[in-house]
Amino acid sequence: MKKLMLLLFLVGAGVTTQAQEDWKQLPEIFERVYSLATDLNEQTNKVTAQGSVISITTAKGTISVEQKLDPKKAKELKHYQYTLLTSSGKSILLDKMNSERVIETFQAKLLKLKEELRVNQDADVEEILGNLFDGGGK
Repeated sequence: MKKLMLLLFLVGAGVTTQAQEDWKQLPEIFERVYSLATDLNEQTNKVTAQGSVISITTAKGTISVEQKLDPKKAKELKHYQYTLLTSSGKSILLDKMNSERVIETFQAKLLKLKEELRVNQDADVEEILGNLFDGGGK
């Protein structure tokens, strides 16, 4: 019986350690998404990265994700809380699984927007160059 209890304790401790490791990766992922949002902010007004908030403006309003230190944990641990915010005033404190989902969704949408902007810019450049050479030959 003691061996079973010890085994259960070790498995539980392993799961807890794994969950803490996952939480440690979220700030790194958030930082990459924040950097992407900062780059896109220079190209479009639909994306804002300011302070610890990433915002995307849609036809229905603005949706943001905020990262802030968890006040319940020691600051040295650098454990963050993530909150989903809407322009209608809704604020949802996210658990670990939803934090990952929201940050990954933001990343996917920002990457898609980056590609759309690149394609549109390429088309605009082609059109301008086409007009330049078409107009220059006459």
